[in-house]
Amino acid sequence: MKYKVSIIIVNYNGAKVLLDCLNSVFKQKYKHFEIIVVDNNSTDHSIKLLEAYREKINLIILKENKGFTGGNIEGLKHAGGDYIVLLNNDTEVTSEWLGNLIAPMEQHPEIGICASKMVKYGTNSIDSAGDGCTTTARGFKIGENESADNYTESKFVFGACGGAVAYRRKMIEEIGFLDDDFFLIHEDTDLNFRAQLAGWKCYFVHDAIVYHKVRSTIGEMSDIAVYYSIRNAEYVRIKNLPSLLVVKYFHHYILQEIGTLLYFCIKHRKWKMYLKAKLDVLKSFPMLLSKRKKNQKKRKVASKYIDSMLTKVLNPKILRMKLRKLFTS
Repeated sequence: MKYKVSIIIVNYNGAKVLLDCLNSVFKQKYKHFEIIVVDNNSTDHSIKLLEAYREKINLIILKENKGFTGGNIEGLKHAGGDYIVLLNNDTEVTSEWLGNLIAPMEQHPEIGICASKMVKYGTNSIDSAGDGCTTTARGFKIGENESADNYTESKFVFGACGGAVAYRRKMIEEIGFLDDDFFLIHEDTDLNFRAQLAGWKCYFVHDAIVYHKVRSTIGEMSDIAVYYSIRNAEYVRIKNLPSLLVVKYFHHYILQEIGTLLYFCIKHRKWKMYLKAKLDVLKSFPMLLSKRKKNQKKRKVASKYIDSMLTKVLNPKILRMKLRKLFTS
């Protein structure tokens, strides 16, 4: 049987949260979907729990941890749906989530991505109401820490958080899927940017509601999170930001880097991970330029359009968000 939607859930040591996620997906009112669970060589009892669900899911067990990107890439190989949905293992969804999420793509062929309304679990606080992107090509969560009551209308946005997102297969076939070099973090921003360059639209769906147990798997300030956050932010910028905008907003990039240094190195004393990430960006520069060339060849929109979709680093809301993070988190 061919399903309309393929839901891919990547798991790594998620035994404490995984079954709650799966059970919420099983309760969807929309029924034309398959579930593909990719286990990234978990060392907890995840596999034992998943074995009981083999009749309801397609379980893919990897012999190594391929990260969020590698796990989803493996899942895509087994997916048959017209729409590819990625869902974090540390989420729970409402019964109408999936049907609402894909409805806009059914009606509008120009929409390649649909973003869920992600609410922090146990609160009424937004985790992500779609994703924005700054003039330094740094992705950010729209509405983060604001009341979920403020986001009751669907709208076009720059992109979607990879933790609960729907992608049109046709778009993936055109621009490619997640970049395996990212491993985890910012891989969704990279895909969002490539979609925008190619002229695809992203739509935030206000009634596709997901409750997210934020960073249950990797930890907010773990070495691995810090390293990939810093390194991959550079990857996104080098691969995707049009040359005209690189020059136009270079001063924004300098301000961004000062903030990154203060936050990770001064506040959290993550000098080692910071320097390692920057050094690895330099080592990867030839590879990144090659990928940049391919991305720009597929570009169908003008720099002016991309500029109109970006949020300036000096935007008061962005500045408040950055300062709050610097002085409180």
